Amino acid sequence: MLTLPLKGLTKTCCVTLTRCRKPNGKLLSIMVADMPNHSLFWTIMSPNGGGNPTPEVAAAIESACGSLEAAKEQFVTAATTRFGSGWAWVVVDETGSIQIYSTANQDSPIMQGHTPILGLDVWEHAYYLNYQNLRPAYIEAWTNVINWEEVARRYAAAKG
Repeated sequence: MLTLPLKGLTKTCCVTLTRCRKPNGKLLSIMVADMPNHSLFWTIMSPNGGGNPTPEVAAAIESACGSLEAAKEQFVTAATTRFGSGWAWVVVDETGSIQIYSTANQDSPIMQGHTPILGLDVWEHAYYLNYQNLRPAYIEAWTNVINWEEVARRYAAAKG
């Protein structure tokens, strides 16, 4: 498994790389952001996942969003209302606080100087074979495989 030193990628570095083009004209952002997005995505899922966040992650989410229920609603809204392709995220921002939002296409929170701790791929390729156009059903099912221990590890690393 490939592990990236996401802390080593700075906002300036990512923004600069995403504006660069390969000789064939394609933006490097497809590779710069998409690879760490998927690397995170696969590690935060487990067949034994689901349930509730660890106490430390739950406290941080409640502090930022008011309650776990409000945070789940915010996350589901970010994922379901992302038009077209993209991602829904739980991130640690530059102040150490939790934020929930979505990004378009392959864009990553790293590009904003944020550290993703949980991300959901809402590109159709992630769910269409099983859920067709029922993105909300995919999102609900996906919450049952979240590996909260891995999310907690990422949260602790992001907090330093």
